[in-house]
Amino acid sequence: MKEKAEDLGKTENIVIKKDLHCHIMEPYSLCPVQDFVQPRTGNALQIGRILQACELEALAIPAVTLYEEPDFVCNALSLYAKLLYPQKVYALAGIRRFTEREANQNMLQQARQLLAAGFDGFKMICKPNARRVFQFPICDEMFDAFYEAAEREQWPILFHVGDPQTFWDRKSVPDWAAENGWYYGEEEGLPSYDALFREMEAVLERFPKLRITFAHFFFSSGRLEDAARLFDTYPNICFDITPGSEMYLDFSLRPEETRQFFARYRDRILFGTDNVAVPGNGAEANLEASRRKMEWMTQFLETEQEMEIEGVTVTGLKLERDILEHIYAKNFDTFFRHQKPAVVDIPKTLELIRLTISQMVCETAQAAETKELLEELDGKFFAYSPIN
Repeated sequence: MKEKAEDLGKTENIVIKKDLHCHIMEPYSLCPVQDFVQPRTGNALQIGRILQACELEALAIPAVTLYEEPDFVCNALSLYAKLLYPQKVYALAGIRRFTEREANQNMLQQARQLLAAGFDGFKMICKPNARRVFQFPICDEMFDAFYEAAEREQWPILFHVGDPQTFWDRKSVPDWAAENGWYYGEEEGLPSYDALFREMEAVLERFPKLRITFAHFFFSSGRLEDAARLFDTYPNICFDITPGSEMYLDFSLRPEETRQFFARYRDRILFGTDNVAVPGNGAEANLEASRRKMEWMTQFLETEQEMEIEGVTVTGLKLERDILEHIYAKNFDTFFRHQKPAVVDIPKTLELIRLTISQMVCETAQAAETKELLEELDGKFFAYSPIN
């Protein structure tokens, strides 16, 4: 029997909200291993519950897929969420990376296979801790065929580049970041904060019309003049305001300048939460945490109230309604070219799942469980197949 998704209904919000940045699982390759929660098919159902609890008209799932086998299920799980909520869920595919240069020659082929299966665009990531394993810069020529096609065909890309600038400063890096291995200031072989921006701008110089939204405000909330220069130079780039540890404090410290920036670039800023679907015993706490994040984000944007975010007191911006409408939904629609979510192609999805299963070595317990979940998803997609 085919699994039934709950009826989500229509949002009653005065201002419609669409979340560009809602994860379906924690990425094994980027979070501390001890914090990794093995995903289940229930992660996809939890996406539907987040949609309803947060009163979202739509959301986009960034499928982080790099080089660790426990992450290889993220693409299939994201497509499963699209299958359950076809009118409300967009998904941005992760392209698998390989640590050997020669193995990365098929990025464009991967991209086309993922789009054919039903993805709406791509999630790219260049987080410094990933460079410990995948040591090639994002401006490396191995990416060029992908960037060229993405620019020509205007594929939406959500790109995480860098981390907060404090993560390179021993005196100001948050304790929790250092404990998670996200202090980079004294580690040989890792690029600096500025070097990562230079890498990305080298890409934009070669492919200036790429349709990219940079996650976490491109970690430029304290450098609005640089953000303005990028917006004025590259017509298709945007930033999302998915919370980082520093962003809302930076906005609060320069409220009038921030309001002017948001007013001038109202069509270049997108709403995102970084919420993560957690099913099972943690599902209710996950929904409450997701609702709380929505509440303080909207309070910050819509009022001038004081509030505490991650132990820091900040004051809201109280943006004009037209600016809010662009941030909450209109710019989301523009990013996806005013198209509805792509339809999941069941046969092509099954091909992707079975190819992934065949490539897995399963040297860890987490990878073995990932393979079992892929096999379970294979059965669920097959149940939806027109020939079944």
